[in-house]
Amino acid sequence: METNLVTIQEVVKYIDAHLEEKLNLDSIAKEVGYSKYHLSRMFVNIVGFTAHNYIQRRRLTEAARLLIFTDNPIMEIALFAGYETQQSFTIGFKDLFRCSPQAFRKKGNFYPFQLKFAVDGKESLRGDKIMDIKIVENEKILLVGYKKNTRFGFSVIGKCWRCIHSNKHLIPNRSNTNFLIGLNDYTQWNENKESQPAFDYYAAAEVDSFDKIPQGMVTKELPNSKYIVFNFRAKSEDSLQPVVEYIYKEWFPQSTYQLNENAKYDFAKYSEMVDDDGKSLIEYWVPIL
Repeated sequence: METNLVTIQEVVKYIDAHLEEKLNLDSIAKEVGYSKYHLSRMFVNIVGFTAHNYIQRRRLTEAARLLIFTDNPIMEIALFAGYETQQSFTIGFKDLFRCSPQAFRKKGNFYPFQLKFAVDGKESLRGDKIMDIKIVENEKILLVGYKKNTRFGFSVIGKCWRCIHSNKHLIPNRSNTNFLIGLNDYTQWNENKESQPAFDYYAAAEVDSFDKIPQGMVTKELPNSKYIVFNFRAKSEDSLQPVVEYIYKEWFPQSTYQLNENAKYDFAKYSEMVDDDGKSLIEYWVPIL
């Protein structure tokens, strides 16, 4: 008898192989020989989305791919994605990609909203469980906080966070008191010479101005930029490494977006509003052209 993990592996493979066909929990449960109740619970627990939501995200991602890389009529793409009318397809597409299929095709850039989920039973925090992705045009960002370089080891990151949590109340002019920011500044990192990733790390708060900086803190100004922003929920102490590796090693290779050479950094915004499970909203911002 197969484990539930193996069963969900088969379900994910089955879904991807039949995206153009009618898919629902009834047909999938019948295919794998499980009850709808059990399959639904296991799918949500392992994949992080309901089967219906996952199928919709996968279909719309592949529909977006077709919009950019083919000249197929939008109605044909809508039917592929499981929509009976172009109007219903437009509504579903806008819910995910924040623009109409016509506007997405006109922009000419593809990005995957939901890649095929890798069922391996590993990290609970992982890139293919990202809830939302958006493109943001942002004005300059002013940060005040603590800075260390990772050439002395990654333990300096924890030191920065302990300092900012202890002294954030001293920072005047905070523009957003709901979030703190962890910034990775790669400007001085020469990846061809250094085996140990040596970059400046900032644990900081966003401010309106650099007036009255508390003693011991530093400032950092980020320029106007376009960003790709990945939203997910996690505990603040969770390592973001699985998400970062997914973004750079899996998501970007399948996207047409390019990193901004003039903005060699990325950062995570951590909400300070924690739910009953100890999780909060985290946004991972990456500058793009």
